[in-house]
Amino acid sequence: MSTARPGLRGEQKLETVPLEDLRPTQMAVGMRAVAAKREKVERRVRSRRKLRRYLEARPIPAVLGPGDDFFIIDHHHLSLALLKSDVEEAFVDVVADLSLLPRKQFLRRMTTLGLLHAYDGRGQPVCPTKLPESLKDLRADPYRDLAWSVREAGGFAKSGKPFAEFRWADFFRTRIPRSTVRRDFEYAHDRAMWLARSQEATRMPGYIGR
Repeated sequence: MSTARPGLRGEQKLETVPLEDLRPTQMAVGMRAVAAKREKVERRVRSRRKLRRYLEARPIPAVLGPGDDFFIIDHHHLSLALLKSDVEEAFVDVVADLSLLPRKQFLRRMTTLGLLHAYDGRGQPVCPTKLPESLKDLRADPYRDLAWSVREAGGFAKSGKPFAEFRWADFFRTRIPRSTVRRDFEYAHDRAMWLARSQEATRMPGYIGR
């Protein structure tokens, strides 16, 4: 494992890190999305070579924080799927080193950089200090699943912006009742597909239109 880490992204150097040591930067995930990722992982876990190749192609971006903790800023669904599949380690791409900052300053800096999504499974804001300490503490947000299913179906494009799918989740949250999403996900998906291509969504990241 490399010990020299730049303060900003430079040449990519991957590190193998135990999944149990990864710190989330969000509170919730879509459990349907996790299950779909898990199916892909478990098709490869019997072959060490295939699993390694799969993981090398999907390094988990992280910021090194206080105590040399790895705060992951993407691939939360994949990380949780790996953990649920009894995979012990993953490849991590350290994109910034903020480990010298005290915890409160670190959280403020991450918030300023847009690298934290401190909202619970109902889309309500929470104090960043309440973020889960491990992947297994992530909670379910059915609207995050809705956003994932719409993107998978081509309702909007992957934008590359941090937490863009949470913006879509919140967009759908205000337009489709939670009871509908839980009771009839397929209907909610169809409704969300229509909304994603409507004029209401023109300012959303990855908007495609009709």
